[in-house]
Amino acid sequence: MNRIRLGWGGWLMLAALAAQAEPATPTLTPVVVHGARVNLRAKPAADAEPVGKVAEGSVLQAKSLREDWVEVVPPETVELWVHRDFVKDQTVTAEKLYIRTGRSINHSVVGTMVRGEKLAVRGEFQDWLKIAPSPAASLWVSRKLVEVQSSAPVPTADMGTPKPMPAPIAMVTTETNAMSTATTNVTSAVARYVPADLNLVPLEGQGKSVSMEGVLRVVGFGFRHPSRYRLVRLNGRNVETLCYIRGNSEQLNSLLDQFLRIQGRQYWVNGVDYPVIIPDRISPRATP
Repeated sequence: MNRIRLGWGGWLMLAALAAQAEPATPTLTPVVVHGARVNLRAKPAADAEPVGKVAEGSVLQAKSLREDWVEVVPPETVELWVHRDFVKDQTVTAEKLYIRTGRSINHSVVGTMVRGEKLAVRGEFQDWLKIAPSPAASLWVSRKLVEVQSSAPVPTADMGTPKPMPAPIAMVTTETNAMSTATTNVTSAVARYVPADLNLVPLEGQGKSVSMEGVLRVVGFGFRHPSRYRLVRLNGRNVETLCYIRGNSEQLNSLLDQFLRIQGRQYWVNGVDYPVIIPDRISPRATP
């Protein structure tokens, strides 16, 4: 424990200050891999360097979740590398040490460590040390190939039971022609409304503003449906779900089977493959 000597012979304990200086531990959420030999990549891009593969059913720990990609802690099966000049007795000696996906500076950086941090050396090759994956590193997996693992049963809303406080009505923008629109005012209640029954994933980025276009359809009752309404993309006979829509039922019923642009706030829910959007603005559009 560090102490500072004061002029009158007293000591100021710095334990509390040291605790405050420690970085906050990120919230991790388990995700299950769905797919045979799924790639883990160095960056959130389909053409990014593949670093390793995971089998179907593997459980990864997610740091953050985006619309198309999930940031995960590297599993133990992954090999990562650091330069040996900045490690002594399995302890980092540099102010900042880059963790790379291979044994050269041309390989991608997937994390950093700082002076004094411990690492586990698994092997070596010339100037490089192979290390056990550090929680400081991050890899990326396609959002379509994982599912958030819920720690508790996902609650299903009783769509037939009236709510004490119905969802507010979103702003509706009516197109008068291809170049102009007429709008109505929206109340501040819309921006504050988040359904209490949504079992949200504890990740950063919840509630971000998004815009999506598609046809509004009804889904059946059952598990893993956080709403009766979904936005879909039609491609011939194929129907692709884009997201679920939670809002005022009376308003949404009046817009069924129409091609819409919906602007609102996006939330990811435990155990659900598609995001939920709380609409702030709905614009009927001409069918593309």
